Amino acid sequence: MLIKIIRNKFFWLTFIIALIFTINLFQSNRQNEVIVTPEASQTKDSNIVDRNDEAKENKQNIEQEEIIVDLKGAVTTPGIFRLEVGSRVNDAIKLAGGFKSGADRNKVNLAEKLKDEMVIYVPKIGEETVGEVSSVTNDEADHKESVDINHATIEELQKIPGIGPSKAKNIIEYIEMNGSFTSIEQLDEVNGIGTKSLEQMRPFILIR
Repeated sequence: MLIKIIRNKFFWLTFIIALIFTINLFQSNRQNEVIVTPEASQTKDSNIVDRNDEAKENKQNIEQEEIIVDLKGAVTTPGIFRLEVGSRVNDAIKLAGGFKSGADRNKVNLAEKLKDEMVIYVPKIGEETVGEVSSVTNDEADHKESVDINHATIEELQKIPGIGPSKAKNIIEYIEMNGSFTSIEQLDEVNGIGTKSLEQMRPFILIR
């Protein structure tokens, strides 16, 4: 009988200790819970957007630290060059190895500030050019009317930079003898038009 009483007491003591432990564990878990309110969720989303905007802005700043220009004509090494924002035409020509012999330096504005996607053409002495600055950006080229060279009149052909009355006449005669142009490169076969002057004309020519 005594053993039975002791066992019952031990059982109830163990039960009470287990119950107390369970209650304490439950309360501890409640204290550690993180309640996410709509305001907290919105703040989190806002922080993500801010970080994305900051990353985009940093990327744009990096892209704006350099510009790319296309240098053609009478320079030692024509090609595509990367330069820092604020660079001048003279900086691009230096990267290209300088002027070639016979380059008409007076037709190029060396102090002109470069723009991204600018095309710079350096003519040879005696080569027909328009104005004293032989550089043009893509935006400026878009505002000039392109000429359908296969169907243009002599007057319309002269709207193309580098084409005067004599070259326009030679183009008309070439078409009459050989048929329409199928590519801009064919203009190199026209009397008076060379590879360098063709590069200057290219942005303003349509082949149809």
